[in-house]
Amino acid sequence: MVEGPHWIEVRGLVLPRPVGGHPALDFVNTRSGWGEPAPAIPDGEPDPREFLRSYDHVAVFAEHAGLLDAASVAALRRRAATRPRDAEDLLAAARELRSRLRAVLLDPRDQRAVRALSRLVQPALAQLHLVPGDQPRWDVGGGLDRPLSAIAWTAAQAVTGADLASVHTCPGHDCGWLFLDPRGRRRWCSMRSCGNRAKVAAHAERQRA
Repeated sequence: MVEGPHWIEVRGLVLPRPVGGHPALDFVNTRSGWGEPAPAIPDGEPDPREFLRSYDHVAVFAEHAGLLDAASVAALRRRAATRPRDAEDLLAAARELRSRLRAVLLDPRDQRAVRALSRLVQPALAQLHLVPGDQPRWDVGGGLDRPLSAIAWTAAQAVTGADLASVHTCPGHDCGWLFLDPRGRRRWCSMRSCGNRAKVAAHAERQRA
């Protein structure tokens, strides 16, 4: 697996490292630089802060997070290639869900944010059905929106089941990733990336003093 300090390559696509402690937080972390000024981006170049650059990225994220199986994701990616307009619409919907979810995770008392997230999650919950087996499990619909439904379902579980008081924001430059820190001992999303950069910067500052 090809990887960097804050990213990994999964099925040929670059995704953020799962450091949030919950798939819903890792989904929010598919964008970095929250709250930072937008960088100058040359025409035709992708936003370097954005990991969800296509429908395929949404689908592969759902697989890597354990929300969908590999065979289903492979089939969905093939189908999306034949329906590019629908795939673009679902990518936009995934990005909106991500933004609304982040707002609720950071301020669950914000009624406006909660209503907005509820509006996006409800269609996914309507598709939930119980699959029989030795260990029955919940599943979502089988359409092209299946990855988004699976992510919305885990988002609903996070905002109602996770200890939201333990959700913290990484203070690293151009980061803003979220992570669970129930013990209150963690400062960075990852010592390998933001923590290490901060140590290097602090050392350089001491050298200049």
